[in-house]
Amino acid sequence: MVQSRALQAQADVKRALPVAWDFVMDDIHPQSKTLTARIGFYKVGDMQFISHLDLQRFMKRAFVRSGLPIWFSEGFNPHPKMVFSTPLSIGIQSECEFADIKMTAPVTPSQIVDALNPCMPDTLQLFYAAPPVHKMTDIGYASYDIRITHPKNSTDMASALDALFSKPLILTKKSKAGDRDTDITPFIKSAKTDYNAETGIMTLHCMLCADNANFLNPEYLMRGAERELGLTFDDPTSAWYETVRTDIFLEDGVTPFL
Repeated sequence: MVQSRALQAQADVKRALPVAWDFVMDDIHPQSKTLTARIGFYKVGDMQFISHLDLQRFMKRAFVRSGLPIWFSEGFNPHPKMVFSTPLSIGIQSECEFADIKMTAPVTPSQIVDALNPCMPDTLQLFYAAPPVHKMTDIGYASYDIRITHPKNSTDMASALDALFSKPLILTKKSKAGDRDTDITPFIKSAKTDYNAETGIMTLHCMLCADNANFLNPEYLMRGAERELGLTFDDPTSAWYETVRTDIFLEDGVTPFL
């Protein structure tokens, strides 16, 4: 099950939780007198079905309940300011999400994790907290595992999937500027499919562009597979796929985002 595997992310994560950190005066914003803490969390199971806007509301309430020294905006409707990394589409799980929150006093990483996790369900838990190392705009790529269950699964189909994403693939891509036909392969850094003969499941491991200008939703890869290879998913009792974001990287596609 995707959920059970994703729930192990806290133990398997590559980013170790710091024991403590030292904030220096330069970390304190001169006007608001705040510090920025970056949290890492996984979002799996039923939480995959909430929208990004709902996630923002949920996290703000969790921070308020936690009792942490979070900073609130001034005005008629004070609220904590949070900045999230690359948004997730509804129906995609993630083992590696990040958000920044302003704090009014230094706290240890373990204090943030221990205060927040009891305020959230098991399917959305923190695994990391530390001062930001990189800017959100430094994000370049995100890696995904797409686990496909289909009667057509085979070693040959896995090879066909790899071949499909190694040549031009024109799809109608949606953007703020409108819909247009686009070759999505320049936005695919890598794509490799494994076939497990025992379970009959194919797993497409891919790394896709995740910056603001060139973001590629992994759903487009499955649209291409459906059109070109006949991997249709009209009958959910016999054919389906599950998508999990496994990590986020900088522009080199190698350095993990922190």
